[in-house]
Amino acid sequence: MRRSPVAWLVPAVALLLILALPFAARPSRPAEVGARETLVIITPHNEAIRHEFTRAFTDHMARQGRRVQIDWRSPGGGSEINRVLVAEYAASFERYWTRTLGRTWSARVAAAFATDSDPSRPRVSGASAGDAAAEVEARRAFLASDVGCGVDLLFGGGSVDAELHATAGRLVDAGVISHHPELFGEGAIPAVVGGEAFWDRGGRWLGTCLSGFGICFNRDAVARLGVAPPASWSALADPAYLGQLGLADPGKSGSAVKAFEMIIQEQMQDARRRAEARGLGGDAALDRVAVREGWQAAMRLIRRLAANARYFSDAASRVPVDVATGDAAAGMCIDFYGRFQGEVTDAAGAPGRMGFALPKGGTSVGPDSIGLLRGAPHRELAVAFIEFVLSDAGQKIWSFRRGTPGGPERYSLQRLPIVPSLYAPAYDGFRADPRTHPYAPTRDFVYHEAWTRPLFRAIAFVVRVMCVDPGPELQAAYQALAEAGFPPEATARFDDVSAVDYEIVNGPLRAALRSPNAIDEVTWANRLVREFRDQYRQVATLARTGRATAVH
Repeated sequence: MRRSPVAWLVPAVALLLILALPFAARPSRPAEVGARETLVIITPHNEAIRHEFTRAFTDHMARQGRRVQIDWRSPGGGSEINRVLVAEYAASFERYWTRTLGRTWSARVAAAFATDSDPSRPRVSGASAGDAAAEVEARRAFLASDVGCGVDLLFGGGSVDAELHATAGRLVDAGVISHHPELFGEGAIPAVVGGEAFWDRGGRWLGTCLSGFGICFNRDAVARLGVAPPASWSALADPAYLGQLGLADPGKSGSAVKAFEMIIQEQMQDARRRAEARGLGGDAALDRVAVREGWQAAMRLIRRLAANARYFSDAASRVPVDVATGDAAAGMCIDFYGRFQGEVTDAAGAPGRMGFALPKGGTSVGPDSIGLLRGAPHRELAVAFIEFVLSDAGQKIWSFRRGTPGGPERYSLQRLPIVPSLYAPAYDGFRADPRTHPYAPTRDFVYHEAWTRPLFRAIAFVVRVMCVDPGPELQAAYQALAEAGFPPEATARFDDVSAVDYEIVNGPLRAALRSPNAIDEVTWANRLVREFRDQYRQVATLARTGRATAVH
């Protein structure tokens, strides 16, 4: 029997009513009061910092009648963030160059538009007149544009990374220095302390807090190894730490590169003092000795530290966590990572297990930076965030213990404030670290920017090809040396760092790393890794047999 169309319609309508009941019964949501503003921040900062500044800044803006949320972008450490920003701005400028300006994109334009702060001089060599003109025009067009990457702020990372983005043109002046001159200069945040720049005179990046690089250690684990708690970089080269040292990969972490740079700076300063003691006069001559002899000594020390490494972590924050649990006996880390993990370990029922030391005469105190990105979609809100971070309220979030008046809510961030007024005696009872005072007049370490800053990328490269990639061979060689009692011939071969001496690294290697042709860097990496692997195999053979044997 055939049913009428109406007969089919009734059950269908009933089904729709049943499906709609839960939505009809759901309480209506209250209308939102005011539009919610979004601030987009790319950062290497951990969850604790993100949480505390989200809470503090949104509360601060709410008191002004503004509803704000923060969209945090955390692709990894500083090196990963650098790669992300370079790629995003390249893609964005290519669209602007080809679609808006109607120009032809080329490898030379891609290499030139964000590589030099001087638009009148192209960086790509061997260019024809037409190519050179396009490179200069591309650079000028980028600096005059509002090309962006959809992110407002770069928050976190050291001054080296910030300066890289500022020079490239990815960071721009936020106007904070001109609008708040009382925060900078005489009686306020100094431009330079101990050789470290604390803010960019062009306003493109500003320091927000301070940190040093040091050694975290597990007191129980160190005692089991039979050594004293480490207080210097060289202490970590003791063979007792074989397989017990936590290190971060400088190819992934900008803070790891900075820590290795501190070792190099320390060895250079020691070499300079020795040269002065020998009567070698003249600053220029002393500096030449410092950089060459100090570089070699630092490469030998870094190699021994790497030989003791349990791993090279992708994340610098992992090192103190593993030290606290005993998975590593000691490690290199930023001061606030070490102090923060010490507080966590104490609260977990193991007070005093975790220790941290700043190597005396072995580290400077430098800034963590913030900068406004070119083309920021929410510029006014981004500037407000920078101003908040530098205000007394923001500085207390960095430096006060949790639960203190104006301090953080859940986590003590263990950072040193950059604003000098926060070191007033009235705040000593509130700061998480009341003993460290970076503005104290006495200083036993001065950072010499000219010695190592131009080699920052080269340092990461050398550590990778000398220590990370040939890691198994390196550790096997060092273990063989230790078991044999460090015989002189094998030890001398191990300490040979001529393949990466200062002249090579500062000359042809640095040029290859700056080359627009990526093959140049790959060629150097392949050759050096192969040479170091052969060297370490030879060392192991010498240590075991006492004679040289050809290695194929």
